[in-house]
Amino acid sequence: MRIYGVIFRVMPINYRKWVKNTLIYAGFSISPEMFAGFSFIYGLLLAICVSFFVYITGIRVLNFSTNILTIISGLLTLIVFEIIMHSIPLFISDKIAKFVDEILPDALRLVSANIRSGLTPDKAFLLSARPEFGPLEKQIRSTAKMTLSGTPIEEAIQVIPKNINSKATKRSIDLLVEGIARGGNLANLLDGLADDIRQTKILKREVQAYVMMYAIFIFFAAGIGAPLLYGISSFLVETMQQMGSQVSVKQSFSGSMKFMTFQGIMISSDFLMLYSILSLTVTSIFGGILIGLIQEGEEKAGLRYIPLLLLVSLSVFFIARFFVTRVFTSITVG
Repeated sequence: MRIYGVIFRVMPINYRKWVKNTLIYAGFSISPEMFAGFSFIYGLLLAICVSFFVYITGIRVLNFSTNILTIISGLLTLIVFEIIMHSIPLFISDKIAKFVDEILPDALRLVSANIRSGLTPDKAFLLSARPEFGPLEKQIRSTAKMTLSGTPIEEAIQVIPKNINSKATKRSIDLLVEGIARGGNLANLLDGLADDIRQTKILKREVQAYVMMYAIFIFFAAGIGAPLLYGISSFLVETMQQMGSQVSVKQSFSGSMKFMTFQGIMISSDFLMLYSILSLTVTSIFGGILIGLIQEGEEKAGLRYIPLLLLVSLSVFFIARFFVTRVFTSITVG
């Protein structure tokens, strides 16, 4: 649709490049204009519907007015919808990249075996394009077609990482191109590169095992420790507020020296609940990003941990408040 193209052209150039590359890496046939326009228009329509529903029903949460909740609900709906829509191709492209990284050593060894059997490099690549290689099959087949048409092998193999969002695959192909340019034997280079990739993956797994304890600590702190503290402290503050509103102690010594005056805590329970929920939300977001950065070395890898961490932290928070309230209520009644 034309409206999609208009919306896409007014968006920032960096965003347009990101959408175009991400859709290519994910293997989507949809155009960037349609994807960006669809995400924006339908996200805006959904936000308007949610805001209209909140305004009509007159829902009130945490002592907020209906007008403020209408604006907040619309903005949150639009943000969540956009995050979900843009996370789908991002996760798919990362999944494809990880699959290619796993299967690349086997593909290189197969090409090397075909070359050692007496085949020319172009036929070796063509026969190595197996369906079990998934997205890598198309790239290997493109390399074979380029070599058959007369393109030098060091230029043709650079097509392999072109549509795959994998730094490891691109680095491996760059090393292979450099080795060929310096006159190395292609079969030996392929075998050596496959061995290096396997050794790198083994080292990466060992490093992930060592840093797993840090990830567990962050998950425990953000998902269990912080919600427990917020749940107990918010209940204690509410209790002190109720006691302060019921008891007013004023004592003074004879003479000019006056004793202190006790007053109630000037913090509403609604504000305290909102502050606790927002703090836990922010902690869960950055905690998930930090876990992804520690485990896989990329911030975007932590996006998948954010919903789980947010669900666990909020559940622990409300459960802790519930049990603390029940325990202290039973003690008071008893």
